Amino acid sequence: AQQCVDTDTITASCSNNSSHQQTADFFAWDVAQPPPLLSALFPNSTQLLSAWEAHPLLSKVSFAQHNQQNDQSTTNNNIPVILHDRSSILPLQSDTDSGDPLLSLLTVDDTTSILSRPLMRNGVDYKLAKKIVHNGEEHLGMLPNPHYSIEEIIAHFHYGGFSVVIDRMHRRWGAVAVQARRLEEELNAIKVGVNMYLTPEVMLETETDKRNGHTRQGFEAHWDWMDVIVIQLSGRKRWSVANEPIVYLSNKDQKRKPTVEEIQHYGDARFSEFTLCPGDAIYIPRGHIHNASTVLLDDDELDHCPSSYPSEEMAKLLNVNGPSLHLTFGIEQSCEGKVESLLHHAINIYFDDNRASKSIAIPAESCSSRSQAATTHDIKWKSILHHALAAVARRDHSCDFPSFRGTDGKQTDCNCLRRSVPLGLSEKTASMQYARLKKVFLHALDIFSSSASITETAEFVQTLQTPPADPDLTYCFPGYSVEDVVACPEALISLRTHEFTQVLMDFHKEASTSFLAALNTMDKFGNGIRERNRKQQLVDLENVAQVNI
Repeated sequence: AQQCVDTDTITASCSNNSSHQQTADFFAWDVAQPPPLLSALFPNSTQLLSAWEAHPLLSKVSFAQHNQQNDQSTTNNNIPVILHDRSSILPLQSDTDSGDPLLSLLTVDDTTSILSRPLMRNGVDYKLAKKIVHNGEEHLGMLPNPHYSIEEIIAHFHYGGFSVVIDRMHRRWGAVAVQARRLEEELNAIKVGVNMYLTPEVMLETETDKRNGHTRQGFEAHWDWMDVIVIQLSGRKRWSVANEPIVYLSNKDQKRKPTVEEIQHYGDARFSEFTLCPGDAIYIPRGHIHNASTVLLDDDELDHCPSSYPSEEMAKLLNVNGPSLHLTFGIEQSCEGKVESLLHHAINIYFDDNRASKSIAIPAESCSSRSQAATTHDIKWKSILHHALAAVARRDHSCDFPSFRGTDGKQTDCNCLRRSVPLGLSEKTASMQYARLKKVFLHALDIFSSSASITETAEFVQTLQTPPADPDLTYCFPGYSVEDVVACPEALISLRTHEFTQVLMDFHKEASTSFLAALNTMDKFGNGIRERNRKQQLVDLENVAQVNI
């Protein structure tokens, strides 16, 4: 019932691509008995594992053994795709609910109900937004007022071409909350958040639609700091996705608007455009530029949607030139669920277990004399190592130096510090994944202790002196506190290199045996965040009478 189509070859077996084999090897998915929701969305678990944190993957509904999508996908520039007939959704079916378990999660009428709630605020709870182009550069245009009536929202939607984006759907709609919780558990992720995107249909009579080439788009081309899974619920939407990331496995604080040059490069470094139809899904790793729009389709235009559906319910959802509705599930590991996090916990363990926690690198008075912003506390080596590690983890190539090149001269896994780590990984339940993670932990430890520098650390700390425009993108690391802030980066330059190197070497020696302790601490920390998020989620759902999880 499913077929695997890769960018270079078409294979029925969907075997793992060896170049991507190491990317998802921490995730303890049993390919023989894969998780129900992930399997419903991506019926070939092996191919999804191969794509995880490596490349985008499209999952398309196909009710014919061979169709146009198969023919098109033989070209080298098409996104890797799984074709399936939706039989994989059967395990999600409920005995008490005859509706489609995914496509009935949310309807256009449901969005009207949510937007009609009294306390919904534009710019906070939802956005009325569309892409605008000024001087050749794309921008996000948003309506300014905090409150709009449902009639005004509908008018701006249909006639103004504004998309409706509702944030935090996992806290607003019970059915969506159930699937977000399920995905969170299947991925052992710290948090899965959900946003909703409703984009209007193209209208022939409007001058704006004519100028935009009969397309409507809610966002400018952008990339996310989290991995996302998009599920198309109704209508259809044309997508464009980069075939390489702007920032590989981006951290949350690395999120930014793409430059004009990056957008121009994106035009040449992207997969061929494709259309999401009801029941389709796409996985996009963090850092990959993408955009999507509704388009006016001719009856004979190739858009890779099924020509017919087995049920009248799905056929109505296709709605050829109607509005598009999709949900985006964001896997939010943030700063707490990465290989970098493991090393931050190892730093805490090392300094908490040693008298070195009392060692002062820069006295408060020395820092104050060099900085306009006086500090009231001494700067300790513990804080400096945290920031030095963060600086290494945010390099474009965190091991771009000869000692970490293979025998063929190519780089090894340069950004392993930014790879996600699932919660609950143990030697007993997933020995192979545990062993691989331990190996990567030791490799990351080598990268950090051999390549961190005072100069680079000072430069990184300097960037933290100016808070980001979006406070949600503030830099963080596990256990962050005021005493961990380095207030005067210029004072770091005064540190002697040999002192810094000695501290790194001492840490490396002790930390090489602290993997299990660091992993347990990270699990405890991550689970604490997840439980707090879940409690708040229940409160929010109760407030809108949507509790059913």
